[in-house]
Amino acid sequence: MEDLRFDGSDSAGALVFFRENRVKMKVLRRVLVQDGTTTVVDINGRQMTLVGLGLGDAELVALLKLAGASYNPATVHSPSTGTDTTKVFEIIKSDPWGHDRVA
Repeated sequence: MEDLRFDGSDSAGALVFFRENRVKMKVLRRVLVQDGTTTVVDINGRQMTLVGLGLGDAELVALLKLAGASYNPATVHSPSTGTDTTKVFEIIKSDPWGHDRVA
């Protein structure tokens, strides 16, 4: 399967693209955020790149919530420390076993 890519310039459009295309990916594992670009990676390494959504955008928090990523609301928009400009958010949310069988 090929990777998914949104090449728009607005963060709201990137969030809509994520919502519409999330079902094409497997279990999500991490969100990589840079200035102006966000990449969502699933368990198989497939990537969804969202150009136009990055640090400082209000929609970033909404994306992290939808993806189930772990983040600190106080520092979510601050740049990463060190030489690497990519900020990594791990996705720890998973559905419990048998969640689809509850009536």
